[in-house]
Amino acid sequence: MKSSKKCPHCGQWSSWNHDPADRCEHCQHLLDPDAFARQQAQEERKEEESKRFTVDLIKINPDDSSFTKLWKSIGLGFQLAFAAVVSFILWLIAVLAG
Repeated sequence: MKSSKKCPHCGQWSSWNHDPADRCEHCQHLLDPDAFARQQAQEERKEEESKRFTVDLIKINPDDSSFTKLWKSIGLGFQLAFAAVVSFILWLIAVLAG
């Protein structure tokens, strides 16, 4: 839907596609700076949440010795088994709670 909006900076009317990143045709300022700021904050929150909920697993490097690779593999196995058990318990609680 195409419409027009009055620029809050210069006061001229410009075409507006209801996109927060739309700019004035005359002064090139944002037509809706508040919506643009909300959109940027929302993207930052999504990025922060995706970083927050990632699991740091043990990394096995190709240049590690075979002894180190063995112990890292065992540790990684315990790490994955622990995550599987915790996930199963949380799923079981969710199912039993209804």
